[in-house]
Amino acid sequence: MPIGTAVKVTGPAIRVVLCTSGGVFGALVLRELLADRRVEVVGVVRSTRVLTPGGGWIRDVLALWRRSGLRYLAYLACATSGAELAGRWIGLPPVARVARTRRIPLLATPDVNRPAAVDFLAALRPDVLVSAFFNQRIGAAVCAMPAAGAINVHPSLLPEFKGVDPVFFARLRGARALGVTVHRVTPEFDAGAVLAQTEVAIAPDASVLAATAELFARGAKALCDCLPAVLSGDPGRPQPPGGSYDSWPDPAQVLRLRQSGHRLVALADWRLPRALLD
Repeated sequence: MPIGTAVKVTGPAIRVVLCTSGGVFGALVLRELLADRRVEVVGVVRSTRVLTPGGGWIRDVLALWRRSGLRYLAYLACATSGAELAGRWIGLPPVARVARTRRIPLLATPDVNRPAAVDFLAALRPDVLVSAFFNQRIGAAVCAMPAAGAINVHPSLLPEFKGVDPVFFARLRGARALGVTVHRVTPEFDAGAVLAQTEVAIAPDASVLAATAELFARGAKALCDCLPAVLSGDPGRPQPPGGSYDSWPDPAQVLRLRQSGHRLVALADWRLPRALLD
């Protein structure tokens, strides 16, 4: 079966638990899952960590400020807490609010591998665990819990640009193409077999936030289309060797991105969610 081929579903809806850090990217993926009649979202795991499971919000924010600088921290705030606070105005309610409104079981946790989280997931009996904009490593025991395993939406053309902020590093290094990959989750970050992958034409002047949002929106559609094949046991296609992995950028890299003419966030980005939802 070609990578990313949609399969018609005639049986019960596919039971999905979404793991996400929320913000605009997680909300876009959740919206697409809820809109697909082939899918039933039976639970949401919302990450509460910034960097580490036990670091504490203030300590981790300060650590990220030292590591990446104030400008990058402000960009992350726009994509996460800022987007959630502005949910009414940008037309995209935050993940937690949507879950509560729809009575979807919700767990907020700094570590999805803790016993309480494992018990939460086991009670939901998901067919598939979906990770999208999720800042936690999903352990082998949690990956093995759903009947069809765990899959991730990653905004790059894997194996290139694995890691924390693929669009940032793709722009920084002058990548000619951007894209999104749906792949199986393995103990190594962003290394699992590819289930769907597509190159996406992004305006060259789009901010990192805008480009990432568009990739997650497209990736969510590809995710829904490949879920039936995942449920049928499609193992995916092994990633080719090579590629790159990047952690958080440093202030010098953030400055170089600006000097190259790219922006982390733009004033017009507040209209982006409505444009993607039209």
